[in-house]
Amino acid sequence: MTYPEILKICAALYLVTILIDWLRTREFKRFLLELLLLLGLIVLDIFLASSSAGYVTFGLDDSSFMVALLMFPAILLGVAARYFFYLRGKFSWIDFTKPFCISPIMLFPLIGSLQGIQRFEPMQLLSFALLAFQNGFFWQIILQRARPKQ
Repeated sequence: MTYPEILKICAALYLVTILIDWLRTREFKRFLLELLLLLGLIVLDIFLASSSAGYVTFGLDDSSFMVALLMFPAILLGVAARYFFYLRGKFSWIDFTKPFCISPIMLFPLIGSLQGIQRFEPMQLLSFALLAFQNGFFWQIILQRARPKQ
């Protein structure tokens, strides 16, 4: 499975999640805002992955891809840990699953640090997995501080 496919699946899951949340809460403004943000990400993906760019967006070699497959579950564990760590009150499946849908976005900064490495040592794999867990745990801060490169 490629990164664009993973992003499409997560975008679809997020759309389903915000639809369920809207039907549950009837907060149309919140739904519309989340939908507009999702559409903005889809448009950004179309521009980044266009064939006119002449390259495959977020392409990795085989060894880096395997490390990314190790980091993705670590990010998911970090997101789940954050939810339970800051849980106050009643558990909500909708609030629990929303961050999972955007978790591939948290993987992209880590992918940049993988490029150019031909062979990974066990300590590097562990370090990348721990860093991925940390990105998942602090997902809100990471996405709030994300800025385009100038």
